[in-house]
Amino acid sequence: MALGDVSAVSIDAARSSARKEAAKVAQGGNPSPDRKKKRTAGTVLEAVEAYLRYAKERQRTRSYKETERHLRTHAKSLHHDRTEAVRRGDIAGLLERVAGASGPVAANRLRAALSALWTWGLRTGLIETDNNPVSFTVRQLEKSRDRTLDDIELRAIWAATGDGKDYSRIVRLCLLTGCRREEIGGLRWDEIQNDRIVFGVDRMKGKIAHEIALLPTILLTLPKRPEKEARNVFGRRGNGFSGWSRSKAGLDTKLTSLSVWIPAWGLHDLRRTFSTRLHDAGVDPIVVEALLAHKQQGVAAIYNRASFREAKKAALVHWLQLLENVIKP
Repeated sequence: MALGDVSAVSIDAARSSARKEAAKVAQGGNPSPDRKKKRTAGTVLEAVEAYLRYAKERQRTRSYKETERHLRTHAKSLHHDRTEAVRRGDIAGLLERVAGASGPVAANRLRAALSALWTWGLRTGLIETDNNPVSFTVRQLEKSRDRTLDDIELRAIWAATGDGKDYSRIVRLCLLTGCRREEIGGLRWDEIQNDRIVFGVDRMKGKIAHEIALLPTILLTLPKRPEKEARNVFGRRGNGFSGWSRSKAGLDTKLTSLSVWIPAWGLHDLRRTFSTRLHDAGVDPIVVEALLAHKQQGVAAIYNRASFREAKKAALVHWLQLLENVIKP
């Protein structure tokens, strides 16, 4: 068994190492398979690729995309390390760097993805270590989001999204309707029906059908229906819009060129602003919650289906009037 280069390892150090190895053998250990295990151990990237194949079959599309992004991008500095060589300190340092660069939420999601990777690897035998190095690492403190946009910010976002591109239309539609970005980004032509947009339960986070009155401003913001049959309103591959991060960065750059800087904002802030301003305007909270497609108790006891649809439409008309007063020159 080689203990090291004779020019670099002293006789005393070699004897000490030999005694330790002999003690392991005396206790039933076998250095030969241990050395073989180290030689054949895979890299973190190999484990990531194997885990992603597993996760893709089991996670929802959006969850998988997030898992993939964290493991491929945020964990990139670990990719060339051997899995058995990764220590808790390596993980802790990585999480601190991600928290500093991308915020505590990103660090915590990365931590969860790495922990799931190592747990799966240990259970399948792909990772040959004694424990999960992600265990006991610090979870970052997350602050609840309550960000709403002011008039100047809304006006700037509207002005920067007038180029007719897919992402610009999506941003405007999220603001106009209060919908989530996935609902608008995955919008299908068959969901646009006469005087309303209709989402089935399969497309909604709360698993309840949702309708939006197709008011003139909303209709004008949608792209022209293509002559050739197409499934999705946005995106080129038939799976809805993609490229969220790149498009958001481009919009932020455009806002900066307009001498407007909006700190730490996202598309969900448009939805929160939609909700807050309707509540402030005195719209019935039950109607606002229905416009947001939140599950409600006892709604049917207050409104029948037809009158409730009209109440939602009236509230949406009111919102568009409020918004027009903000964004007009």
